[in-house]
Amino acid sequence: MKIFIFECRKQFFKKSIIVAILLFSVLNIVKIHSIYDTSSLLSKSTDPTWKYLYWEMYEDFRGTITNEKIEKLMSIYQPLNEQTADMTASTAMDNPNTYTGNLYNDTYFFQWNFVNPMEYAYMYRNYANNVVTTAKKNKDFFESIENEYEYRKNAAIVEMYKGRIIPSFSYVEMYKNLIHYDFSTILVILICIYALVNVFIFEKETEMDLLLLTTKAGGSKTVLAKIMASVIFVCFVSSWFWLIDFAAFAIIFESLEGTFSPIYSIENFVNSSIDVNLGEFVILSNLLKTVGILVLALVVLFVTTLFKNTLAPFIISLILTFGSIYIQEMNMGSSRILLKVLNPYTLIVNRELFRNTEFVNLFGYPVISYILALIFSFTWVGFCLFGILLIIKKNIVYSKGMK
Repeated sequence: MKIFIFECRKQFFKKSIIVAILLFSVLNIVKIHSIYDTSSLLSKSTDPTWKYLYWEMYEDFRGTITNEKIEKLMSIYQPLNEQTADMTASTAMDNPNTYTGNLYNDTYFFQWNFVNPMEYAYMYRNYANNVVTTAKKNKDFFESIENEYEYRKNAAIVEMYKGRIIPSFSYVEMYKNLIHYDFSTILVILICIYALVNVFIFEKETEMDLLLLTTKAGGSKTVLAKIMASVIFVCFVSSWFWLIDFAAFAIIFESLEGTFSPIYSIENFVNSSIDVNLGEFVILSNLLKTVGILVLALVVLFVTTLFKNTLAPFIISLILTFGSIYIQEMNMGSSRILLKVLNPYTLIVNRELFRNTEFVNLFGYPVISYILALIFSFTWVGFCLFGILLIIKKNIVYSKGMK
């Protein structure tokens, strides 16, 4: 325990690291605010009147979707749509008979904020039922031709989509932007590379590594303490930024609405492979992001054991990191599922694992992609730990041979 505490203080309680975390935290909040300004339908850059009007109208339409709410919404929207359909309506900006001062603005306001999302939520039940019906037909067909893999895959799809509905209308814009936000992960990775690149090199640069290996507390105990301290540091930094993300999005968007809405309330998760609510998904996503960053952190530690100065492993770590990001971008949305799950960065942008239902054929059994991604990530962890311990052991043997 003393070695562990000593390594934590020596490696990570540095002024430069603390300053970097604080500066990046501020930068992260500024970035989130800029996303709100540029992408939110309720920001002033969209229309200054929409925000207040939205929350006023939201009270009438929030909650369980009923025929009465649909009729009330359409009684407002249909006349607006009819008046603006042929683009000949008045463009006056001070029309007293409108909600926002302009007929076209009214139409877009109700269409984008209420009609489209409520229609999607109401129709999702039919979409899910169609998926189940098709999967059942496929299941029967593949059973008849004795294709066990396709039979099992379609049986799994039936179980996933059976009974899916979006029962309520809620404001999910905050969660949509939060789930698609990646800037903080880049900041975390940069901080971790900067901090971890010195973990095994510090003693080499000061020529203390051979001395440490000959002490009673040296060798494997020191190595394990360094690895554990690095893991704790990565988990702390990751958790810190995930908390900032959630708090900043909630405060800036001024809403926690939609927390208990299903993940497929967000339209590009229409084919999501999991059935959890948005709040649960954020927790799950953050846990998987942390696992993915831990994998990259162990890769960095492994690389540093191969060198005696910080420059080369720092550059190599950046190349490997941004290389994995590039590969992930290349495979995003493609059918190359195996290449996706082999890449540890896929866990960091894990929405790509969950927004579609994708399987990998593993000895005739359909394995959902995120399960395989976790298996490969833990395999990466095992390889990195084995490599670190093996190289350190060789250094110990070499140092003893030099005596």
